[in-house]
Amino acid sequence: MTVIRSLSLEPPLSSVTCARSRILEFSAYIETSASFELSTLQLELWWSSNNIDWIASPFTLDTRNLPFCASPKQFEDEEIHRFVVKFVPPLNAASIEFTARYRFDKSSDWTWCGQFGSNGQVLLYAVTPHGEYPSFSSLFSNVSEELEESELMSEVVDSKVYKVVGITAPMVGTTVGGKTKYVKFGKPRDMRQYLSLVRIQTSWMGPRHGRDVFSIDRPAFMVLFQRKDGYHVCVLPLSNMKNLLTIYMSSDDSGNICLNVINDASEHRTHSTFVGVSKDPQKAVQAALYSLRTVIQSLQGVLTRSLIPEDPAFIDLASDESITVQPALRDRKADPVLGTWNELWMDLFGFCTWNSMGIEVSLDKVVRALQDLHDCGIRVGTVILDDGWQVTNDKRQLMQFEANDRFPGGLKHTVNTIKSTFPYIKHVAVWHALLGYWNGISPDGELGQEYSLTKCRAYNDDIHIVSEKDVNRFYDDFYKFLHSSGITAVKADVQMHIYDLEGDGISGTFIHKEYQDALKLHSLRYFYRRVSYCMSMSGQYFYYSLLQTSSPKPTLRNSDDFFPNIPSSHHWHIYCNSMNTILTSLLHAVPDWDMFMTNIPPYSMQHAAARCFSGGPVYITDITGFHDMEVLAQIQAQTIRGNSVALRPSLAATPLDPYFGFNHKRLLFLTNFVGGTGGFSMLAAFNIHEDENATFCEPVRKSMLPGLVSGGDYVLHSYITGYTTEFTVSDDYSNEDDDEDVLMLTKLGNSKWDVFTAAPLATVKTRFRILKIGALGLLNNITGAAAVERQKLTVPSNGRAVLDVDMKALGILGIYMSDLRSFSNAITKLLITIQGSVVPLSSVSSEGNILKIDLTKAWTELNLSSKWSNEVSLRLYIT
Repeated sequence: MTVIRSLSLEPPLSSVTCARSRILEFSAYIETSASFELSTLQLELWWSSNNIDWIASPFTLDTRNLPFCASPKQFEDEEIHRFVVKFVPPLNAASIEFTARYRFDKSSDWTWCGQFGSNGQVLLYAVTPHGEYPSFSSLFSNVSEELEESELMSEVVDSKVYKVVGITAPMVGTTVGGKTKYVKFGKPRDMRQYLSLVRIQTSWMGPRHGRDVFSIDRPAFMVLFQRKDGYHVCVLPLSNMKNLLTIYMSSDDSGNICLNVINDASEHRTHSTFVGVSKDPQKAVQAALYSLRTVIQSLQGVLTRSLIPEDPAFIDLASDESITVQPALRDRKADPVLGTWNELWMDLFGFCTWNSMGIEVSLDKVVRALQDLHDCGIRVGTVILDDGWQVTNDKRQLMQFEANDRFPGGLKHTVNTIKSTFPYIKHVAVWHALLGYWNGISPDGELGQEYSLTKCRAYNDDIHIVSEKDVNRFYDDFYKFLHSSGITAVKADVQMHIYDLEGDGISGTFIHKEYQDALKLHSLRYFYRRVSYCMSMSGQYFYYSLLQTSSPKPTLRNSDDFFPNIPSSHHWHIYCNSMNTILTSLLHAVPDWDMFMTNIPPYSMQHAAARCFSGGPVYITDITGFHDMEVLAQIQAQTIRGNSVALRPSLAATPLDPYFGFNHKRLLFLTNFVGGTGGFSMLAAFNIHEDENATFCEPVRKSMLPGLVSGGDYVLHSYITGYTTEFTVSDDYSNEDDDEDVLMLTKLGNSKWDVFTAAPLATVKTRFRILKIGALGLLNNITGAAAVERQKLTVPSNGRAVLDVDMKALGILGIYMSDLRSFSNAITKLLITIQGSVVPLSSVSSEGNILKIDLTKAWTELNLSSKWSNEVSLRLYIT
C-alpha cells in the first residue's frame, strides 16, 4: 500500500508562534509517490481556543503554484503537495492550540500527527499594535519582599530592562562557593514556553525547554520565556567576581524562578539580576546582557587600548585586526560599513591531535599526520597539541614546563620541526589545564620546588595548586617559556575544576580571581589573546573574563566535547551548540563548536556544515590516513599564499527559534550574516531528529533571513542543489502574505542539511540590456559567500558596466546574472580578468543564470603569483 512518506505542518507542531493577522492560515506539506490518489485523502486541522471545545477544519488541496523544493529527491517518483486551511478564531481568543490528523479514505482509521504533548500554539495577542511594555509586577507573581526592582534605560531598541537587587549575608564555608541562599524571584505570568540554559555538568552549559509551568532539573544561568501577549522575557543573574557573588537559578514545585545566591565575601553584598523584555527574543537577551555588561565595566574598569601589546606574530599585511570596508554593490545604496576581522588564527583551517592521537601524542605522529594532510592537498594553518605533551606523574600532576620525551629536543625543537617541514603553518598551540594539569602541580617536581603550593582536595584526592602569591608569576613564567619555544596560542582547559576544590587554604578571592586574572593578562601579553577557554561555561567566566570589548577576542568552547564513537551524541552536539549561542554569541568571545572528524558517516557532513556556519574556528581531528576528501573539499579553501582557510561568516550563528526542542518534529534553522549593510544573509537547516526515518518539509521565507535591506533585490541560493530564486524586499516584508513570504521549500531526511544564501543584486542598464547581477561566493564551499571580501559595480557613461569582486581564496566563484540563460554562447562574449590578466575561456562555464569562474584553474594556467596582496581581484566587463 502506498503511504504518505512525510507530512509537515506550518506552523509546526510543538511550536508556539505569533499570528500575523486575525485570519489564520495553516499549510500541510505532504510527500507522496506519483501514484498516490490525493482525492481520497482526508486531512483535518483540530484546534481549540479554550482547550475544551475542539473544532475540526478540513484542509483543501492548494492548486496554485507550489514553491519549488530546493532539496534533492529521495525517491524517483516523489511528489510534494500543499494543503491549506484558513479560519478566523473567536474575537475573545488569546491563543489557539492545534494538531492535525489524516486518513487515506473514509473506511480507514485516523492517524494523528505528532504525539501527546506536541500540540502547537498560535498567540493572537501578538497581532495587536505595540502598547506599553509590561510592568515588572505584570511579569512575575510571588516576588520575594527582599527584592527591589527599578527600570533602566535599555541599550537595545524596542526593548525594556529592569534591574532587581537584594542583599545577602556572607556565607563562607570550607568549599569554594560556601553556602547557598535561596530567594524567590517570582512565578512567570502568562508564560507559554521557555528556554533555560543550565549547568549540565560542572564545566558545561546546555538547554532545557518547557511549556506553561517553569521546571528545570539543573541550576540555570539564563531563563528566556514567551508570554501569551507575544513578549519575550530574559532573566539574567549577575555572577560578579569583584563582589564574590555567584548566582544560579532553579525552580520550585510551584513553578517559581528561584535565585541561588552564594556570597564568598566576608561582608554583606548586593546581588543583581537583569530582566530584558522585547517582542524579539534575541533583543530581550541583548537588553539584559548589555545592561549587565555596563554594570560590570563600571566595577572592573575598562582595559584601555594602550595595554594591548603589538602582536609579534603578524607584522605584515595579514595583520590580526585589519579593517576592511564591505560596501553594498553600489556605494549610493548603502554607506560603507567597517568590519573588523577577528584574530586571523581563527580563520586558518586547523588540526587538533586529541581524537586522532589522544594522550599518546608525539612529534613523530604529528609530523606524519600533517604530511598525510599535505599529500591530500590540505595546508592547515593552525596545529593544536592537545593533552599528552606535558611531563606529568601518575597522580595527573604537572612536573615541569618542558615537553615530555615523546618530543625529543623539547617544545622549541617540535615547533621548529613543524614549521620548517610545513612552512605554511602559522600557529602551533598547546593544551594545558588552568591549574597546570588535571590535578594541579606535583610538589616533588621542578615546578613544586619553584612555586609556593597550596594543598587542597578534589573528588576525595589530595592535590596541590600554585598558591595565591605565586599564580601571576607562574603564568608569566609558563607563557614566557611557551612563547620562547615558538608557541603562539593556548587551549586553557579544565577551568571549572577550581569550583570543585576544598580546603582551609582556599578562599573565594584567590580561586575566583587570581587564576582568571593571570590567564587573561598573560595570554594577552604573550599570545595576543589567542586562547581558547575550555570547560569554562559559567557566569563566573562569562561576566568576569569574557565581557570587556577592549582586547582581542579569545575563543570559547561552546559545548561539551565531540564524541565520535557515541551515535546519540552527534545531533545533540549540534543542537546544544545552537542553543548555547543565544547567550555566548553576545560575549566578547567567538563560540567554538569543537573539532570533528570527516570520516564518521552519516554525521560528518552535518558536523562540517555546522562548524562552517557557526562563525567559529573550523578544525579537524582525523586519524592519519582516514579522511573524507569530499568533506574536506567543502570546508576549507586555498589562498593564493598556499594555505588553507575556513570561510567564516561575520557573526556567530544563532537559532531562528530559541524555543526549539531537541526532539521536536521539525527542522532546526540557524541564521548568520556575511559583511556589513547590504551583505549576504544566510540560513542553515538541519534535520537532527533521532528517528532515522524522519523527513521534514518546510518553507524558506524572507522573514527568516536576517539583515535584508528594505527595497533591495536579492537572489536566494541553495548550496546543496544550486537552485536559485530572485526576490525583492518590501518595506514591511516581515508582515507579507504567506505566499509572498515563501521563497522555496526544503525537505531534509535524517542527518541532512542545507545552507541558503541571499546574495544582494544590483540592476545594470547598458546600451543593450538590463539585468540584475551579484556575486554568490565560492560555490564549492559550504559558506562560500564569506570568501567575498568586497564587490563593487561601476557603470561609466559609455554604458559598459564593470563588476569588481575581491576574494579571500581560490575556488569556483559564482556570479548571478539574471539574463544569462537567455543568451546563447553568452560566456564567449564576456571579458573577465584576474589580477589584470584575461581569464582563459576554459576556466569559465555557466549553469542557468549562474556564471562559474574556476579561480584555481585560471590562477594556475596564468601562472600568477600573490606578490604584495593576499586577495584575488576579479573584474567582469558587462556590455
